[in-house]
Amino acid sequence: MIVRFKTNVDVEVMLNKLQESLQVSTKAAIIRLAIAYSVNMEGDPRLVNGVVKEFNAHSQNGAEYNRFTIFGNDEAVYKTLMAKNLGRQITDEEFFPALTNAHLERGIKELNADFRLARNKDRFLLQLLNRK
Repeated sequence: MIVRFKTNVDVEVMLNKLQESLQVSTKAAIIRLAIAYSVNMEGDPRLVNGVVKEFNAHSQNGAEYNRFTIFGNDEAVYKTLMAKNLGRQITDEEFFPALTNAHLERGIKELNADFRLARNKDRFLLQLLNRK
């Protein structure tokens, strides 16, 4: 079982910016929010031009995160949400790190864009509360 994974630099930059702007104590909270954003979107986050992009741990050059730090006791919930998003069962190897990373990359971009549109923490949080 893989227990750690690395992000890429672009994700790490957005995580740092959002953590600072939202005044959240850990990046793990932002990661969970980004994953939640992504699982609410349709389609496999790994698809690029109709082809599933393979996760390459060696090409990741950002920070390293522990599986338990990201999911805590809620790992089964996240795995179930990701499986529901794909419309099929997923293996543990597929769930972490491949799908987790793909959902993080897709979700952090959306989260960052929504924050930039809101222009401040309060508007962003109100937008999150009203999101369907």
